[in-house]
Amino acid sequence: MWRENAFGPILACIHPEPRVTVTANVIGASIIAGVPLILAALGGVIAQRSGVLNIALEGLMLIGAFASAWTAALFGSEVGGFWFAVLFGAVFGLLVGWVTVGLRGDQVVVGIAFNILALGATSFLFDVAIRGGGLAAMSVPRGDLTTRIPGLASIPIVGVLFDQHWLVYMTYVLIPLFSYILFKTGLGVRLRACGEYAEGAQTTGVNVLRVRLWAMTASGVLAAVAGAYMVLADIRLFQQDIVRGRGYIAIAVIILGRWTPGGSFGAALLFGGSYALGFQLQALNIPIAGELLLALPYLVTILAIALTGRKVLPPREEGRPLHLAR
Repeated sequence: MWRENAFGPILACIHPEPRVTVTANVIGASIIAGVPLILAALGGVIAQRSGVLNIALEGLMLIGAFASAWTAALFGSEVGGFWFAVLFGAVFGLLVGWVTVGLRGDQVVVGIAFNILALGATSFLFDVAIRGGGLAAMSVPRGDLTTRIPGLASIPIVGVLFDQHWLVYMTYVLIPLFSYILFKTGLGVRLRACGEYAEGAQTTGVNVLRVRLWAMTASGVLAAVAGAYMVLADIRLFQQDIVRGRGYIAIAVIILGRWTPGGSFGAALLFGGSYALGFQLQALNIPIAGELLLALPYLVTILAIALTGRKVLPPREEGRPLHLAR
């Protein structure tokens, strides 16, 4: 029953039980809601650190969600759905990168236009799919790829962190991995140089255009995987506009996280916790309007940006068209 809406899995792991169990439920629900934001934010961090403002995260998440659901339903393989999401994310991430960087298109306008196009295209293709085979045509076959880590999963309260879908464990690994790459390797230095002073990076031999295109490709892959997670590990079917603004929230997560993977992880859990907390209050029979419950993460976004937005500075080249001497 809960699987029929985007918040079903969150509600399914929340019950009005003793305090320890309630806390564990909130943590588990925060992970479910936070992982897509973390993955999309990681993609945004890479793009913005290179100097590209990737507004298209929303559309890339939608494409990843659709590609994974369609492939998983067609071939009966969750892993196949994941890899198709990676492929589509790379292609469309590179496409958006070429338009915004190679052709010097306005990054905000191109990103918003892509999001609208992705919403229209996935909605149309979804209608075509369900007319051909009913709603089951876009549902993920039943299967359990959740892995419980012995010992760690039995720890009170935080043990829920170690009884998760394999995509969650992948996210755990990606956070320190990208932190190391960005701040401890030559590749990260070149990437950040392109985002801070493109002309200076070019004079030292860095191909800024190539670096930014690769960054946008990686950003597209991560955003698409974020959308795939919502389908493969969360609600297990595709719905029209399944992302519901999470791509835009991911941009706020990047700002609050100071354009770092670790900071984005903390900010994403904050927003994921706002989903979980709202549903926990509802499960405890505290009267809250459903509309306010749905709006809570966005209210948290606005409040967080209003309180901290002036205290952070983005990469200097973020959003600027690439103009380099030939």
